[in-house]
Amino acid sequence: MQQSKQPNILDVTVRDGGYLINHNFTPEKVAQIAKGLSDAGISHAEISHGVGIGGKMIGFPAIADDEELLSAAKQAAPDLKLSVFVSPIDIALPILPGLLEYFEIGRVGVNVNQVVEAAKYVQKLKKYEKKVSIQLTRCHALPPEETVKAAKAAEELGADIVYVVDTFGSMFPEEARDYVAAVRAEIKVEVGFHGHNTMGLAIPNSMAAWEAGASWLDASLMGVGRGAGNANLEALVFLLQGQGLKKDVRLDKLCEASSDFILPLFLNPPSIHYTELLLSQEKIDFTPASFLDLCSNAAGVPLENFLMEVHHKMGASLLITDEHLRQTLQEYGIDYQKLLEVLKH
Repeated sequence: MQQSKQPNILDVTVRDGGYLINHNFTPEKVAQIAKGLSDAGISHAEISHGVGIGGKMIGFPAIADDEELLSAAKQAAPDLKLSVFVSPIDIALPILPGLLEYFEIGRVGVNVNQVVEAAKYVQKLKKYEKKVSIQLTRCHALPPEETVKAAKAAEELGADIVYVVDTFGSMFPEEARDYVAAVRAEIKVEVGFHGHNTMGLAIPNSMAAWEAGASWLDASLMGVGRGAGNANLEALVFLLQGQGLKKDVRLDKLCEASSDFILPLFLNPPSIHYTELLLSQEKIDFTPASFLDLCSNAAGVPLENFLMEVHHKMGASLLITDEHLRQTLQEYGIDYQKLLEVLKH
């Protein structure tokens, strides 16, 4: 049954889209995007490094730091409500105080089976009187009842919003509906959905999540985001307006923002690649996916076989580690460290 309530749309063009341009957003580009979103009537946007605040400080590529990007967005679009993404890394805690004037929502990303890792970040955000969202990543690796357990734990930690995140882009609409409905039935706080477009289903999955009770939906201009991208913001607004919702959003202005600010910047728009489809099938998350192609080529085995071997090595882990790759390559007589050295040159 469809909701009559207006969903909150949170734009992730800058945060998730950064993966497509090696996180090289300039403050000027962020200002243009923020103003374009605000002028179109979008109320919320996430402005931070793709891996989370502090990404530049721990060695990830970036032109500007989080404060520079947030400041640019806030100056260009004072009415736009901003969020930041917080990965469970210690450096995030001392960074937060310097960003407080810019954002309203702190979104803490944790694996669905590791909610406890969010505790001290939620506590800190609550101390600063910020709205807190816990993003339950890699949900689809486990059955819905495990996501429900995680959602309850997130609520107990103090989350104001709990997100079902289809990290692998492996959900079908009925699964997005089932996961969100199961969570919605067991917690009192708001529920969100963040979809990836690996199988081309981010939009139908987002609509199914909304119908099942999600009151927050993530999307991005032109669908830019890691890998095959996220839900396309323009298409999502169009479909919601067809249901009589989000009438205050100017669809023409959104499309203008995409053509004026996104298309020239993202010379390689999000597209679906074979490796990412296989990762989605295996429910494995890894960036950059192209590195796994190189590993399978070095081992001289089909990518499908290599990924199955890696998945076997992962066991109950939801993340591929260097050790998983090292063990798999070792079975084919390849020294992982030597391979990395070769690739550097």
